[in-house]
Amino acid sequence: MSSYNQTKNAAELCVLLIRELYGQLPSRIFEILMASGRSTVQQLGRISSLGLRQVRHGLAVLVQQNLVYHYTDSDTSRTIYEANHYFAYNIVRNGKILDCVHRNYGEDAKRIVHLVMASGHMRVGSIVDAYLKNHGKLAKNVNGLSDQPNSHEDDDSFADTAPEEPQVSGYQVLDDIAHLIAIGILEPLSPKMLQSPEDIKSEVDKDLMKAYPSGLRGKQKGEHETRVANTVRDIRNKSQDLKMRLEPAYLYGSGAKRRKLANGDRSNGFSAANDDDAIEDSILLRVNYEKCLVELRNQRLCQFVDDHVGYTTAQVYGAMLTALSKKLPCCQPDPQGGDSIDPLNPPTVTTIEIFDAEKVERQPPSGEGDADDYGIDGQASIEEDSDNDDDVDMGMANGHLNGTHGGDDGEAFGQNGAKDTKVKFADKGPTKAERMQRMRQHLLVLAESGIHFVRHSGTRDQGEWTVDFEVLFRQLRFVELDTIIEDTFGREGLRLIKILRAKGKIDDKTLPTMALMQKGDVHMKMVEMELAGFLDVQEVPRDNNRVAARTLFLWFFDEHRTLTRTLDNTYKAMVRHLQRLDVEAQKKKNILSLVERSDVQGMEEEKLSGDAFNEYQSFLDIQSRLLGQVSKLDDLVSVLRDF
Repeated sequence: MSSYNQTKNAAELCVLLIRELYGQLPSRIFEILMASGRSTVQQLGRISSLGLRQVRHGLAVLVQQNLVYHYTDSDTSRTIYEANHYFAYNIVRNGKILDCVHRNYGEDAKRIVHLVMASGHMRVGSIVDAYLKNHGKLAKNVNGLSDQPNSHEDDDSFADTAPEEPQVSGYQVLDDIAHLIAIGILEPLSPKMLQSPEDIKSEVDKDLMKAYPSGLRGKQKGEHETRVANTVRDIRNKSQDLKMRLEPAYLYGSGAKRRKLANGDRSNGFSAANDDDAIEDSILLRVNYEKCLVELRNQRLCQFVDDHVGYTTAQVYGAMLTALSKKLPCCQPDPQGGDSIDPLNPPTVTTIEIFDAEKVERQPPSGEGDADDYGIDGQASIEEDSDNDDDVDMGMANGHLNGTHGGDDGEAFGQNGAKDTKVKFADKGPTKAERMQRMRQHLLVLAESGIHFVRHSGTRDQGEWTVDFEVLFRQLRFVELDTIIEDTFGREGLRLIKILRAKGKIDDKTLPTMALMQKGDVHMKMVEMELAGFLDVQEVPRDNNRVAARTLFLWFFDEHRTLTRTLDNTYKAMVRHLQRLDVEAQKKKNILSLVERSDVQGMEEEKLSGDAFNEYQSFLDIQSRLLGQVSKLDDLVSVLRDF
């Protein structure tokens, strides 16, 4: 889980997000927890001047949505609550996560994730029931897992009524849930996961100390710390047992390949309901934001490669990230241990794994586009038999493709009986070796670029590939910072900062010569950037008099301070946008209260008068622009802090 310092602007942003989704009471309690720290129900009641019943109601909402940690002290039997600012901030990313799930795994997966996201956490049986209520088959048995056909399909009154969307059964919903668990988008929720990492470590330390009644001495301290770290890691990894049990069938086995190639028709795919390791209805699930961040990071990197290298190379890079993501549980190392990654020894993927990922994922689950008909470089390809050298012959007459109905010579005839010209469509589809070679060339371009998107080990034709995310995103952070600096201080300011970043501390008398600028212009620009928090200056006196003429002024670029300042300014901008949205909503509160009526929702244009409808459309336009800006600012936060 990402760790970062909470500033006033970040805390205010989390409170506004909770107020927007869950109301005034939960946001008020969360705000007090952010300001006061860990508190009991009685302490929250005194600080907020609310009744204990109201406090408990607000806490129940926050606990359901995973927005607070809670821990019951075994000695005092008091429950202590603590704000979970990580989950609170991720509210702003809910829309992006749903779009990403829809793009990568289809509409059904998006609906399931949306159900869990809206409820905070849900039991598997409740997810199936809720899904079937809205999208399932009408005829189902008591446990909601019936695969019987629709009970009205033999009724003549329904003969001409086509369903608006394909109907699914409980087995298929369980199949999708199992797939999402195997990927890591959904994770089983245990009571320990509702405790803060500090409480878990403290509890483990307390239990293990019982073996040392007389205290720790000498080497026992190191041994004890190792045992605590290992126990904490085991506790955090225990929630991954179900995921690891499902991975062979859904990520690496033949069932995974059938699922993806079927493109929505899962009648022949693997089904968790028929497996010996079926998912129990009582298992609690919640959205795993750490894994969702990995998916969003892949999407952001593909966009960056598309902008700087090209579309086809970005698609190959996306296939590599897809294969690599199966081995990445989170974006950053977990400071508390657990199922994490080692920056010094990142996971790798082979060329064959990347090729298989590109081949299987070529058709998007959402059905958008005809990407399945094209290989890496846009040529017609053969999905499974790419090594087949046979010609693909099509009979064509009057612009229509026909089957081949010829004699022993295999000649094709058109609809009128005349022999058609033999058309060779993709005479020899590219072989598997050829397509792998083309894919490898794209990967080598990425490895040899100025920004090292991938790292290749082994021989040129074989070997493994990996991504040094820490090094890569340090470069991308500089790209984002350079854009901000250039927009704020111009090209001269960017030139000066690049010089300082490359050379370190430089005297103010030397800097004008290196930047090829006038001394006065340099001084004015440096002071401007120092006041904005992008630069620092160190005074080094040559003697004890500390006279300005006898003092060296060394300018330098502080990367950590600049990132912190930029992040805080980004939080402030997001807060201002959300506050402006509240102001606009207050201006249109009469119209919005009318739109919220159940008899008006979905029929605003028919129910509202001309002026009222125009005001409502004006508010929607303002809302779209403001939320769009918040989303762009969150992209910047992701690059600077989370990825």
